[in-house]
Amino acid sequence: MSQPTEHKSWTKTVVTTSSKSFTCTVSTDPTLISLDALSAAFNSDFIYWSKPLTHAHLQTLVQNSLCLGLYDEEKELIGFGRLITDRLTFAYLTDVYVLPSHQGKGLARFMMSCLDEIVSEWDEHLRRLLLFTRDEEAAKLYKHTLGAQDVRETGTGKLICMERVGGGNTFQAPDH
Repeated sequence: MSQPTEHKSWTKTVVTTSSKSFTCTVSTDPTLISLDALSAAFNSDFIYWSKPLTHAHLQTLVQNSLCLGLYDEEKELIGFGRLITDRLTFAYLTDVYVLPSHQGKGLARFMMSCLDEIVSEWDEHLRRLLLFTRDEEAAKLYKHTLGAQDVRETGTGKLICMERVGGGNTFQAPDH
């Protein structure tokens, strides 16, 4: 029995360093995601892990994932994250970003807290939520908001992480 696909949304008022405030929204409704905005983000330098994708590919990506869009007051996409999941036993978190102009305001923490609320509903059957990051600050965020643990620190020694790198991977490991 699969989980319901009802869309969820959360709002938060953010106070900036200049004492101005704005309200942002996180939503799982894929129809709100601007493919143009997503394409612009995927074409930017700050999303170093991905090559640009066509609109058709982005549409497939959005349709086949549980996506969280982060929106400003004008409903512009300012952040994104997605779960590749069966919505019950397994989830892989990827493509998480907040636009550089909106970083440092707690928005990634807000988005991951919303994600945690979703995943917590699956806890009875959830076997594993996986994610990969090279960023230590991001790792701290995922540990704090999602309860994710660095497998090197779990001490079980039983999880083997393997990969097959395809042509869509832009990260090149250093030669040893």
